[in-house]
Amino acid sequence: MTCYTADHHGTPTPSSEIDEVVWLTYTDRARVSPVDQLIFDHLHQTGRLH
Repeated sequence: MTCYTADHHGTPTPSSEIDEVVWLTYTDRARVSPVDQLIFDHLHQTGRLH
């Protein structure tokens, strides 16, 4: 899996097959799939997810 970062302006809005956009923090770890939990752990350990 690849994670991307970027600067953005404005408010992200869902379109096409995307129903909603939500911001997740490390405290939301239990809400994501097991593979995403591994990514959350890595991002948290490297200071990229709080």
